[in-house]
Amino acid sequence: MEIQSRYFPYDKSIVINALYDTIEALGLRLDSSNSARGTLVVSDAQHTGNMRIALNAEGNTDRTRVDVFPEDSSVSITEIWGPIILDELSGTIQRALQREEK
Repeated sequence: MEIQSRYFPYDKSIVINALYDTIEALGLRLDSSNSARGTLVVSDAQHTGNMRIALNAEGNTDRTRVDVFPEDSSVSITEIWGPIILDELSGTIQRALQREEK
């Protein structure tokens, strides 16, 4: 199982809010979410498979790990979308923080 991961130097609440915006911006479909646990299940527009996105602060309030992995047997969807989601999430957070500074 291919897992795409990246650490973000932000609190889990900031990352999950940006993740919702990222999913919408990319045109992905949010199939289910559990904000308290920090898990989301998303699929692409063609519904070729599901991905689970999990946030883990690991007891650290200033750093959050985001993992993207296949929810089902469609590993290729994660290989395609994982890096895109993580890159766009980074950009979404940066844009939000820049707006706050103004």
